[in-house]
Amino acid sequence: MNLQQLITPKHDDGSLNHRYVPIAKSIVSLAGERVEVQLRKLFIGTHNLEKESASAGLQLVIALFSIPMDERYERSKLKKHIREQLQEIGFKPSKVSKLMGAGEFYSKYKNYSFNSDFDVETTEAEFNDKRERFLDEYFSSVAKLYELSRMHGGGVEKVKQDFLIDNKVYTQAELEKLVISYPKDEYERKGRKTSRTNFPETRPTHALAAHDSLEVMDDAKEEAVVEQPESGQRLVTQFFHFLASGEMDRCLAGFAPAAQTHMIDEVQAVQSLLEDFISKHQPIEVTPIH
Repeated sequence: MNLQQLITPKHDDGSLNHRYVPIAKSIVSLAGERVEVQLRKLFIGTHNLEKESASAGLQLVIALFSIPMDERYERSKLKKHIREQLQEIGFKPSKVSKLMGAGEFYSKYKNYSFNSDFDVETTEAEFNDKRERFLDEYFSSVAKLYELSRMHGGGVEKVKQDFLIDNKVYTQAELEKLVISYPKDEYERKGRKTSRTNFPETRPTHALAAHDSLEVMDDAKEEAVVEQPESGQRLVTQFFHFLASGEMDRCLAGFAPAAQTHMIDEVQAVQSLLEDFISKHQPIEVTPIH
């Protein structure tokens, strides 16, 4: 660590602003060598501790996403709070972002269950074994798991199959390049529910987009619902038209049977949410007393 360079203001591209170099030099000189030595020890110590503690931070985040809880309020609240506390503990903000992304990816991928109509494996035991081998290989690197979390399903599946078939383990730099080729959809990056990692990528329809929007991320603004009440009515109308017009049937016909099964499962999830919503907002009939 060079204290003079560290305290010198930088340009947006990260280069030193040479206007402040003489001033920074004078500050370090006045502070003295003992100060520089002590701060260097702190820098090295915190850097090493953060590196040693990365696995513990990752496991905490994995646990956060593994415990069943209400997604809209409880997990949203805990995600925000744990993110803040990880920084308070001593992780840099950039490291916390990687821990959160890596932990969420690992937890969701580990909880995928076998589907004989959907997965390339022939048995549940084979599916579980390959999944565990893949996760175990990349668990040791928070940075690699984070890059996997930034890819859509096709990219993750490529990394997985390259490892299982060719024993290929990607470097972080290689994964960063793959992210460019397999970027996660915008609605996935914003924290919506992701599809199975090996499910073919599709453009969400109005109905599926509405379903995805039911899940709220930690930085979602609930005020938007209040400010634009007409948008809710528009979504309901579009959703109804999507089903009543037969567009849903035409949409399904364009997919393979396995993909159709997956989409039906998604619709069933919407049905359950709608039933809960209707039951909670059912008007109460009041019988007048004569």
